[in-house]
Amino acid sequence: GGVGKTTLAGVLYGRISHQFNACCLIDDVSKVFKYDGPIGVQKQILHQTLGEEHNQIYNLHDGTNLIQNRLCRRRALLIFDNVDHNEQLEKLAVNPKSLGSGSRIIIVSRDAHILKEYGVNTLHKVQPLNHTNSLQLFCRKAFKCDNIMNDAYKELTYGILDIACGLPLAIKVIGSFLFGRSISEWRSALTRLRESPNKDIMDALQFSFLWAGENGI
Repeated sequence: GGVGKTTLAGVLYGRISHQFNACCLIDDVSKVFKYDGPIGVQKQILHQTLGEEHNQIYNLHDGTNLIQNRLCRRRALLIFDNVDHNEQLEKLAVNPKSLGSGSRIIIVSRDAHILKEYGVNTLHKVQPLNHTNSLQLFCRKAFKCDNIMNDAYKELTYGILDIACGLPLAIKVIGSFLFGRSISEWRSALTRLRESPNKDIMDALQFSFLWAGENGI
């Protein structure tokens, strides 16, 4: 989590969607399933690709048939973000073979097994940021510029980046939290992050939020 999968999916959609004549980006499939079920996802697919409301869909069978009949001759781009159960893809019953020639389906998930089980053609693991990009992103959040403004913060900055492990979300949150704070507050934050009992960065982030709350921020 926080490595930038959703951000990359959105950027990709913006760059290549013009190559298709039917496009759909569902940015949180898990959430739509939770509140509206698979039929809610099917309605979003039809609304985004065809620009029409389809409130007359009352079951998965009708939704699947409508999607396949309306998109079978269209070059479609479908991006499903935050898929966390294989059942979600099975119930949608949407695959490239049911779409027009040249169509693409991109699935974003934290669980590679879901993608393998679904039978994706290509699996891409999003890599964390390298040191240079991590430093630049952190500086933009913590100093509002591309470089460390004061040498007194250099060692602290590198210590924080070691903890963030190249995860953009972690870098953004910690950098934004430290913006405008004194060097003593930076030292305290770094100490607290290092003392986190779990090395997982999301636990460290949760710890920083709790610390912020304790200080009345």
